[in-house]
Amino acid sequence: MRVYILLLIFLSFSFWLMFHTFRSNSDTLYVSAKVYSDFGSLLPLIRYFPQGFNFPIEHPLFPGEPIRYHFLFYAPVSFLESLGVPLQLALNLPSALGFFSLLFLIFYLGKKAGLLAVILFLFNSSFSFLDYINKPSYVDFVSFRPWNNSLISAFWNLNIYTNQRHLAFSFAVCLLIILITYKLKNNYLYLVGFLFGSLLLLNQAGFLISAVFLFFAYLLIPSIRIRLLISFIGFLPWYLLYRQIFTLPDLPQKYFGFLSDQPANFLNLFNFWFYNYGLSLFLIIPTYVIFKNKIYLPILVLFILGNTLRLSPDIVNNHKLFNFIFLINNIFIAKMILKYKILFILFPLLIAGGIVDIFPVINDRLIPIPVSADQKYFSILPKKSVILNSTWFYHPASWVGLPIYNGYSYFTWSYGYDQTSREELTKQIYNSSDPCLLLAKTPITHIEISPHHEQFLTINPIYDTFQSDYTNPISGLKVYSVSNICPNI
Repeated sequence: MRVYILLLIFLSFSFWLMFHTFRSNSDTLYVSAKVYSDFGSLLPLIRYFPQGFNFPIEHPLFPGEPIRYHFLFYAPVSFLESLGVPLQLALNLPSALGFFSLLFLIFYLGKKAGLLAVILFLFNSSFSFLDYINKPSYVDFVSFRPWNNSLISAFWNLNIYTNQRHLAFSFAVCLLIILITYKLKNNYLYLVGFLFGSLLLLNQAGFLISAVFLFFAYLLIPSIRIRLLISFIGFLPWYLLYRQIFTLPDLPQKYFGFLSDQPANFLNLFNFWFYNYGLSLFLIIPTYVIFKNKIYLPILVLFILGNTLRLSPDIVNNHKLFNFIFLINNIFIAKMILKYKILFILFPLLIAGGIVDIFPVINDRLIPIPVSADQKYFSILPKKSVILNSTWFYHPASWVGLPIYNGYSYFTWSYGYDQTSREELTKQIYNSSDPCLLLAKTPITHIEISPHHEQFLTINPIYDTFQSDYTNPISGLKVYSVSNICPNI
């Protein structure tokens, strides 16, 4: 009975976490301030799939090239919404179940120390409480490297699971793969290849994590080798689909030190991880010695990879490797604390940073985004329309699923697209006295001009001479059809 009560608490917390940070009704979306930025890329992707013409799949913020962002979690969300399920249910339900699955597997793998392992996961062991002492806040994250002057990273708190809704589920898949290969070692092994392949489209970081664990499982556990190899029959469909859909940037590249002070050296690196991992740093080595678990080898390899290679254009994305490392380590630390109960005296210091980090999530405010007349206009345009956008973030066209030609630069750059070239072409089109020659090189079907356009753009007065297809006197938005201003295209 106790176990069922705990699972109910885990499930309730998971639903609270997701609904607390995103809600919607027919007229308004409510996005929490802490997830507002990431949702600027996720929601256009969700709304893009029901358009129905998108194979091979392109990203709605950078149309014209194959997608570079894992989408498997968000495609079913799109499907649910297209069936009439309200968006807050379509997104929050799988998000909550994914987070619950992660908590359940941590609990299961922790065995008698399962509850302790879950608590250590929810409340990270960083020294962020030291930042709190110097500058207390219950609204803002006091430790937010690389975006503030703290040495402690922004990526250890629960906020990463609310703004990257696929992350918890993908980590749960990784844990399930590890559970089957390292613990169960039975006929469930035939599922491993299928689960592993799904990560190609679900989360490439999860794919790398699982690949390292599977490599060592194959080397160290001879009894599973044949069944493991047979299971890769289930991997092949995912791989073939991946090859048809995806393109990736030329990575990885050498980069030493992750988010430590640069230029990095071993002293700076140790200092960084001391403050970010806290007292757990001194517990993890004796933990693996005591339990003599084979799992320390892939953990060590992942830690080295995350500190020596840039796995995506933005080095901050390496955090996923370390998040998973911490997750695994906390399971074994929980077991050691339960075995050597004297270590409970360290428990308050092991969760103090996490307690500080959870208050900004609890106290986060919801930002309303009402449905506008501009969004309604874009929603009735032909589904194959591509909009040249003069604004970036939360563009009304991308909000309803239409692709915009030049999406927010951080998103498109971090996905590995040539954002610089596209931005330069966008400047030329808006500034040109004869944009048709330039437009002929693109898939653009409509041009919009906002009175609050991005500062790097200069709008040529020639656009005032064109007949607009849509004008909103309240927002000031104007939309021109390329077929009207350039009839020869």
